[in-house]
Amino acid sequence: MNLKEIFAENRSINDIIADLKEKDVEVIPWAKLSKEYIPSKHEIMTDKITRRDKTRKDGTIERVARVTYGSQRMYSRRMTQMAFSIPVERIYDTGNDETKKAIAAAIEKIYEGVRIDAVNTRRWHAYFAACEVLSIWYAAKSKNEDYGFQSEYKLRCMSYSPMDKKYSRIEQAEIYPLFDGVDLIALSLEYTKREKDEKSQKAKDVQYFETYTAEKHYVWKKSQNDWEEVIQPEEIVLLKIPAVYQWRPLPIWEDATNNTKEIEYALSRQSDIIRKNSAPILKIKGKLVNNDKPESDIAREVYQMEGENTDISYVTWSQQVEATKFYTEILKKNMDEELQLPNLSLENTKGLGVVSGEARKTLLVDAHLKVGEESGDIIEFLDRECNVVKAFLELMNTKWKGKTSAINVEHKITPFIQNDEDAEITKIVKATGGEPIASRATGIKRLGWVKDVEAENALISKEQTEKNTMDVFEPTM
Repeated sequence: MNLKEIFAENRSINDIIADLKEKDVEVIPWAKLSKEYIPSKHEIMTDKITRRDKTRKDGTIERVARVTYGSQRMYSRRMTQMAFSIPVERIYDTGNDETKKAIAAAIEKIYEGVRIDAVNTRRWHAYFAACEVLSIWYAAKSKNEDYGFQSEYKLRCMSYSPMDKKYSRIEQAEIYPLFDGVDLIALSLEYTKREKDEKSQKAKDVQYFETYTAEKHYVWKKSQNDWEEVIQPEEIVLLKIPAVYQWRPLPIWEDATNNTKEIEYALSRQSDIIRKNSAPILKIKGKLVNNDKPESDIAREVYQMEGENTDISYVTWSQQVEATKFYTEILKKNMDEELQLPNLSLENTKGLGVVSGEARKTLLVDAHLKVGEESGDIIEFLDRECNVVKAFLELMNTKWKGKTSAINVEHKITPFIQNDEDAEITKIVKATGGEPIASRATGIKRLGWVKDVEAENALISKEQTEKNTMDVFEPTM
C-alpha cells in the first residue's frame, strides 16, 4: 500500500498502524536473537534433560556445572571496536570557498555537539547484534552561536534499536520501515514509556507508536486495546524524513551459535568431572587401632595402625583436560576464521613477543577485510545522515540555502591498528627529505604536559633568545 491509501480519510487508527507495521525487510526478531546474545539465556542454562541436577540419597541436590561462553556478545563488541575505535573521519571538498569552509565547520560542530563518536560506538554495536538501527535528528529550541552563526535551535539526535537498552545504551524500540520500491517513504517505531497514571497516580507502562514521512510526523499511544492520537500530525518543514535507518539479514556472529553450544557443553561436562575428582581421597591400608575413623573436617590427625604393610596416603586424580582444551580451542579458532574476527586477547598474542607495525597489520588482515566488507552499508548510512544534517543547516541559517548540497563529504572508516609511531614518523620524514613535519607548538600540544601551549612556546623562545645572547663572562648567579 502507498501512503495515500494508508492515511485515507475515515480509516481507523488501528487499521493505519496495522498497515504501517507491515515490515518490508526480513529481520530476525530480537526476541530470538537475544537468546543467542545473552549467555544466561543459552540452552546450557535451561537444559533439564541432558544436564539434569542429581539428588543424593540424603535428599540434597548436586547441581551440575553450567558454563557459558558469550561468543555472540564478544563478536559484536569486537566488530564494533575494529570499525570504530578509530573515529570516523569526514573529508570535506571545500576548495578555497570560505562559505563552504564555514558550512563544513558548522557540520563538524553539530557532530561534536551530539558526541557522534560515542553515538557511533553504541548504535553500531546494536546494529551488529540486533540487525537494525535508527537515528532520528531534531531541532531543540535553544539560542546559541555554537555553529558559527546565531541560531534559535540546536541539533540533537536519538538512536533506537530493538536491543535492550542495558546492552546497547541506546533507546529500545521496534522499528517498521516502509519502502516504495527502493525509496523509504515512512519510518515508524513502537516503544514503551513509564508514566504516572493521572487517576491512580501509580506508574505504568504506556505504548507509543510514532511515524515519520517526508511531510508529517504522527504520534499515537495505546489506551487499553485501542490506539488514540496524542498530538495533531506535525508538518515536517525539512521535506524529507529526518531519520536514517539501516538493517542487516544476520547478526555479526552469523551461524556461530552451534559451535558456541558445543563449547559450553564440553566445558560443563569437564567441570563436572573436575569438581567430582579434584578433592583427594584418603587411602588407609591395614587396621586402625580402636577402629578410629578419619574426619574430613579436621586438617591434621595422627592415626595408629596395627599389623604389617600398613599405609595411609592421599590418592589424587590425574586430570585429563588436554582433549577438552584441544576441542574447545579448535571450535573457537573455526569461529574466528569463519567470521574473520581474530582473538587479540593477551593470552592469545603473548607468544608473539614484540612485533613491528607491519607484523601487526598482517595479524589483522582478516579483521580489516571484514571491516571493509561491512563499511559499504555503514558509509551509506552516514552519507544519508549527513544529508539530513545539511538540510537542517539550511533551515537554521537561511544564507546557506541551496549551498550545503554542493559540499561533498566523504566518510572514511579506518580499521583499528596499533600503529608504530616511531616507524610512521621516520617514514614521513624520509618522504619529506628530512624536513620537519610538525611545528613546535603542535609537538607541545601532542605531548600534553602543559595546558597553555602558546605560553609554553613563548617561554621556550625566550629561554633560547637569552641563551643565544648570553655573555660568557657574565656571572650566572
